[in-house]
Amino acid sequence: MTSVSLKYLSQVVVDELRNDVSVNRDRYSIGDFLDVSRQNGWEVESDKVKIDLGMLAELDGTDGTAEADIRSSLIVYRSMPNMTPALAREERVWARLTHVECLQYSRARWLKKTEGESLDKAVFKHFFAGGRTGIRDDNAISRLWWNMHVATIADPDDPEGALRLILKTADIRQAMVERPNTASRQPLARAIVRAMRFNPWITSSEGAFREFMKEMNRGAGGVLFEVISDSDADNALSAYAAKARQRLEG
Repeated sequence: MTSVSLKYLSQVVVDELRNDVSVNRDRYSIGDFLDVSRQNGWEVESDKVKIDLGMLAELDGTDGTAEADIRSSLIVYRSMPNMTPALAREERVWARLTHVECLQYSRARWLKKTEGESLDKAVFKHFFAGGRTGIRDDNAISRLWWNMHVATIADPDDPEGALRLILKTADIRQAMVERPNTASRQPLARAIVRAMRFNPWITSSEGAFREFMKEMNRGAGGVLFEVISDSDADNALSAYAAKARQRLEG
């Protein structure tokens, strides 16, 4: 174990980095930020969250497959077991990781064959976490943590199994992770994962999953999954899947 206190950036440093992306192109493409990382504002420490740097060092950004994202999501989530959703919404945490501890991974995963303005654009998207969705969907490291966080909500008993279902296609991740109304409703998220497990047709193709979600959105608008039983929820989603399949194949 090489656990240390989690470090994050001051807002001043984040703003400076964002303003100087073009100036720092060489640092992003072939260099690093180690020479400046000990300056004021680069090492604000959390007194509650520890991070296992040895585990983070196992990240491999050369593989962009879904299986690689699954491995990386597990690594990031397990490397900081005390991370909270509140702190995980803080851009300064993830900007520190992408610029220091996880720079090599972030570069290999998201800056391949980019230069000039294309590199700047990729850095803005994946090394920072701007806007409402940047932390959840775009930052090179935070998106991995959120993948696993939602999987843990969806199935506390088998989060890795849920993660594999959630990351099977981009459409499934979008429905489960990128839609707050789904991820924040634990009974609904769990019901969707159970439906995907019990009915392989739902995830058999992107078209099948899209049609299933359309049918569910039409039929589940007035259903309070928070107060009905798991069996009633399962029956409802089974009916949505049957209608979706009939519509798609009929």
